[in-house]
Amino acid sequence: MKVFIEALNGLRRDTLSDNDGNYEFRGMNGGRYRVYAINPDVPEQYCDPIEADTNRAYSNRLQVDINLRLPLHKEKKDVNPGIVNVSEAAQNIPKPALKAYEQGLKLQKENKGDQALAAFNQAVELYPEYFQALTERANLLMGRSQLAEAAADFERALRLNDKYVPALRGIGYCQIQQKQFEAAVSNLERAFVMEPKVPLTLLLLGYANLSLGRYEAAKQCLQEALKLGPESAARAHVYLAEVFAQEQKFKEAADSISRYLTLKPDAADAAELRKRESDWKARAKAVKDQN
Repeated sequence: MKVFIEALNGLRRDTLSDNDGNYEFRGMNGGRYRVYAINPDVPEQYCDPIEADTNRAYSNRLQVDINLRLPLHKEKKDVNPGIVNVSEAAQNIPKPALKAYEQGLKLQKENKGDQALAAFNQAVELYPEYFQALTERANLLMGRSQLAEAAADFERALRLNDKYVPALRGIGYCQIQQKQFEAAVSNLERAFVMEPKVPLTLLLLGYANLSLGRYEAAKQCLQEALKLGPESAARAHVYLAEVFAQEQKFKEAADSISRYLTLKPDAADAAELRKRESDWKARAKAVKDQN
């Protein structure tokens, strides 16, 4: 991941973590800082900025743990919780398990991840066939980059109900992070067939197809995602820009980045995207001048 540190006086530095997620900033003066990070491979991951004060740390050394999260629940209005089918209607969920599950959802909305995880653990322990709780637990684990554990929960949920769309979408996202793009496309297409009006599914499907070099399929998915959720699927503009660039349509690529930055001017990678926009504008001008 790429980690940023900002001081109150405007100083800003960044560094890349190692493969284990460790990072370090050397030569920083004592004081208050703001720390945050992005994942360049999966830009949708985000974290809340962390305020740190090295003056309160021993020898001005301070450890700041950063947890990147996934936006699977960020836009609830655009994500259908899943069509109720026979598997769900036939459930006989014990009241204590249901109470733990609902408590987990409440804690999750309050960004109390550890407590939410404990509640989902309890729900699954009380009712091992609780595929909804398994899916929510998997989402939390995936947000902590515990991909193997998340995938196991998604797979377990799908064994209990292979038509549960949130689990199909979740494992598709997990597989994207693991760069298992073919498997991701397969699961996301199944999710799309059952619930075709969810922008996030189409956004993920577009990204997976783009990663496989299937540019026309990626374009169709990303454009449809933007029609269904112009704000929640705003990142589709960035991926569309990549498609346009592959097609040598550099003006359209630059315009697509511009549209994204209009919607998200404070995006974590805004500076990098503005540079990319500028480069594509220059290439578009060069092509036009040649003609």
